[in-house]
Amino acid sequence: MTLRRSPLVALALLAVALPARAQRLATPAAPAVIDSAVTWRTLTELAADSMEGRRIGTRGNAAARALLVRRLSHTALSPFGAGFEQRFAVTGRDTSVREGVNVVALARGADTSRVIVVSAHYDHVGTRNGDIFNGADDNASGTAVVLALAEWYATHPPRHSMIFAFFDGEESGLRGSRAFVAAPPVPLTRIAANVNLDMVARLDKNELYAAGASPYPFFRALLEASAAAAPVKLLLGHDTNEHGPQENWTGQSDQESFHAAGIPFVYFGVEDHPDYHRATDEVDKVNPARFIGAARTIADFVHRLDESLNATVPVRPVK
Repeated sequence: MTLRRSPLVALALLAVALPARAQRLATPAAPAVIDSAVTWRTLTELAADSMEGRRIGTRGNAAARALLVRRLSHTALSPFGAGFEQRFAVTGRDTSVREGVNVVALARGADTSRVIVVSAHYDHVGTRNGDIFNGADDNASGTAVVLALAEWYATHPPRHSMIFAFFDGEESGLRGSRAFVAAPPVPLTRIAANVNLDMVARLDKNELYAAGASPYPFFRALLEASAAAAPVKLLLGHDTNEHGPQENWTGQSDQESFHAAGIPFVYFGVEDHPDYHRATDEVDKVNPARFIGAARTIADFVHRLDESLNATVPVRPVK
């Protein structure tokens, strides 16, 4: 019979045998730990009546932005320039709003040559006829998860640099993400991938979708690995016109701005529900356990992507 050492003994012998650098490589970092209480509180704060629906250019939108900046300011994340806010001009027929503001932070990785952008839009549609559209799912949910990931990677530096982007003006035509791509804080050739979150709380059927593996098949293996370990049902799809263009989510949120620039994306979201873009999109419609399960599933994928980026995502040629 072969002698079988206990796991603790084997680990101790391995620690002696390997030099320090090899030990670090042999023990990859764990996925981000999503603090369920803090993330839930962030969701409820962003979806509160006091935020007045977070419409671009409004007092409530500014209050939501202030929450994000305040939290980021208490981390070791770096801003681009003087602060975390990046302002952009708003043009078009609606002259009531002249300016939008993205919130952008950097977690510097050991490898700074390629960057992952993790994003969500923090704006919503505001108030209508006296009703506040709080947008708990759309998109306080994605914003809360991206903030949780940002705070984790602030104290657990990633392998590759990550930009955490909170976009403004998504509801009025992807304005924030388009401005980001038009004037990126790093050259577009260094942005390897975008992971975008929009509506990740209403898992009414315990289902979360990941779009992007059809146009960018190199993501499929990572997504399938995350699906196998997920506490919720992670499904791949909504990224082709097979069932009609309305079922293709590629152009329906901020990932489109990256896709249009040739940057690969994975988009996490849920299918439309009866409260989509209604005043009834409230926190009390969210199952907390499923929302946190979705957050942890997304964190797992971001971790897998970071750990294998250079082996997974091809380097785009410089045009």
